[in-house]
Amino acid sequence: MTISVIGLNHKSANIEVREKFSFTADNISLLLRRIKKCEQISEVIVVSTCNRTEIYVESQSGIVDIKNWLLSEKEYKSFSKYLYSYEEEDAIKHLFRVVAGLDSMVIGENEVLGQVKSAYKIALENKTVDSKLKRLFEYSFSVAKNVRTNTDIGGNAISFMYTSILLIKKIFSAVDEKKCLLIGAGEMTQLALKYLKSNNVHEITICNRKEEKGKRLAVDNNCKYSNLNNLSNIIHDFDIIITSTSSSLPLIGKGNIENALEKRNNSSMVIIDLGVPRDVESQIKNLNNVYLYTIDDLGEIIEKNYKIREKSIKEAEEIIKFKIIEYKNWLAENNSAEIIKNYREYVDDITNGIVIKAKRMIKNSEDVNAVIDYVSESLKNKLAHETTLKLKELYPHLDEDKINKLNNLFKEN
Repeated sequence: MTISVIGLNHKSANIEVREKFSFTADNISLLLRRIKKCEQISEVIVVSTCNRTEIYVESQSGIVDIKNWLLSEKEYKSFSKYLYSYEEEDAIKHLFRVVAGLDSMVIGENEVLGQVKSAYKIALENKTVDSKLKRLFEYSFSVAKNVRTNTDIGGNAISFMYTSILLIKKIFSAVDEKKCLLIGAGEMTQLALKYLKSNNVHEITICNRKEEKGKRLAVDNNCKYSNLNNLSNIIHDFDIIITSTSSSLPLIGKGNIENALEKRNNSSMVIIDLGVPRDVESQIKNLNNVYLYTIDDLGEIIEKNYKIREKSIKEAEEIIKFKIIEYKNWLAENNSAEIIKNYREYVDDITNGIVIKAKRMIKNSEDVNAVIDYVSESLKNKLAHETTLKLKELYPHLDEDKINKLNNLFKEN
């Protein structure tokens, strides 16, 4: 069985592609169950964030199995040219780099760890993970903790939200006098609240599809609340709009903003769209006095900050190397235990059959020496014959070192 990963991210695909290959929590559950139906795949976890969608599997033939599955599904065929894939140690290393924030658009960001933990939890709930991926992901969480404790990777990290606030402050010098609309009630919105309040922005309205969750967040943070259905009626009242939902269709169209600008006498608006798929129609970018930034726009801005983290990146990579060795050692022990268990069951099956017949021979008063000869010959023939056939089948796939080890295994001490 082989551990492998296939996916796309902000490096291999732009936002237009990523938003079509992203999944909500409910959709992930459905996808997990669909993939698990593939006989060759024994374990699967799907990670889907604004910057990546990745499928981790343990399967018989490695990456071939999940690639074949994807290509057999009509809705996923068109994404093949954007996909990357890794197997075994490369797959392990990739996951460790992801949770440590080394593969993120913002190097050192911590948000991805929570997202991977959520993906792991969904897989557990759907019973699509067993020992190997379970242990792999638990190791990855240990890697993330180790990297953040022992390096300064997050010391100067710039998150999407921090970058958003910097952009807003460049456009509005007196940001504390502006009104802000937050669309959504998830993790990004909670981060936005934290950054806005630390910059003395207090006129904040939360707009959400699920009223109970949105109202609770608004009350907890001393904000106003409005239902999403009322969005077009209130949008003109805000200077800053930050949206981050999992809506499959845009929530804000060009017409909405044109009407808003007219009511505002064309005073400036800043819109930060952190949704994947996007919550805001891209044509809005062409309107005067509107500053629209998508998640890819933010990525281009924060890319300039990578160099200051080079030392921390090298330290993090060393931690990852050590943790890969740890996991591979566990994997080897786990695999050897499984091989030994299978071999014992194989020997038990053979000996049990021979013992049953030997008992029958004794019951029928056959000569004891004949019974002993039968047991001896049967064990020798059955064990030696089957093992010989399997060794012949295996031999062409072994390197010289493994052949020597096998030879030593059968030599007398």
